[in-house]
Amino acid sequence: MAIFEASPIPGARFKLGEGTLWDERSNRFLWVDLLGGEIAEYAPESGDLRVHDFGDFVSYIGKRRAGGYIIALGDQLALIDNDFVLEKKIDMGIDIELLRTNDGNIDPSGALWMGLAEVVPNSKRGELRRYDRYFNFTTERRNVQISNGIDWSLDGKIMYYIDSAPREISRYQFDPIEGAILGELPAIDVSDVIGVPDGMCTDSIGNLWVAFWGSGQVRNYSPEGDLLNIVKVPTALATCASFGGSAMQTMLITTARDEYSPEYTFASSNSDTFDGMCFTVELPVVGKMDNFFLG
Repeated sequence: MAIFEASPIPGARFKLGEGTLWDERSNRFLWVDLLGGEIAEYAPESGDLRVHDFGDFVSYIGKRRAGGYIIALGDQLALIDNDFVLEKKIDMGIDIELLRTNDGNIDPSGALWMGLAEVVPNSKRGELRRYDRYFNFTTERRNVQISNGIDWSLDGKIMYYIDSAPREISRYQFDPIEGAILGELPAIDVSDVIGVPDGMCTDSIGNLWVAFWGSGQVRNYSPEGDLLNIVKVPTALATCASFGGSAMQTMLITTARDEYSPEYTFASSNSDTFDGMCFTVELPVVGKMDNFFLG
């Protein structure tokens, strides 16, 4: 097992970074500042960093086949163009006092899987929804607390999903053509790790990379749950990770300010200068591209 150390991106400090994405159309990493209501874009070759304001809450960004992006705004989905200009909003019909959008991803069929997190702690009102290209949805999982990472194997036949509270990674047999769950597989138990599993991605050889809120790590697992490698960041609240760059071997890692979970902090709030920053690390493994939403 190897241990890798990630380095901070100068100037890339936010409240609660999430939703990492590599956009090969612009050769930029994208991510959201969930509680800051911003979308950031970063060009690793030039170091150019730009930030786009979307109000007070944005939890997810994904690529659209027609151009531009689909984003989540708490109780709405929205379509934006390549210049981050709002085109359309889609009401999700949820009570923002009970539920809010969190992490999501797009499956091999082009459908959006959107996680809803509980607002009232331990209420288990959260859901995992599947939205087709016409924004019709089905609820695929209920009784969720904090819906987080979701991704698929390279062939699309296994879906991985994280509800952070149970501290496990659910696994499902999946039909990549129909975009449908076929059956449940044994979960990967990660209860031995400090903190809880958060955002996640898979790579081109089928392994998982899971960010842990509380331990300042992205942990690399085999599909069966064997620990393979660890990437460290110098702050506790790692939130999400994605592969990108010209060779798809650069990993971007987002984090949150320690004030959101002070029980996990590595240092006092006055001395941790890394909380909320974004980091990159070069890895000896190739990632895979994210899918496009067909809506």
